Amino acid sequence: MEEKIISILAEVAGVPAESIGVDTRLIADLGLSSFDVADAAVMVEQEYGIRIPDERFQEMETVADVLRIAVEVSG
Repeated sequence: MEEKIISILAEVAGVPAESIGVDTRLIADLGLSSFDVADAAVMVEQEYGIRIPDERFQEMETVADVLRIAVEVSG
């Protein structure tokens, strides 16, 4: 799951996946806007057939946060 989420974030940010680690910050390091984060979250939802509640998007500050939330909502 980690590799695919990094791939999605790299696509949204327009950077190589190799430049992203679990501690990478979505806004500060990748330059994503809150809309970009929401777009990435929707792509993760589609990839894994899950639903991330909108209020959880605000918790997504790092790649690790996205991974943790995706795992939590996937049950």
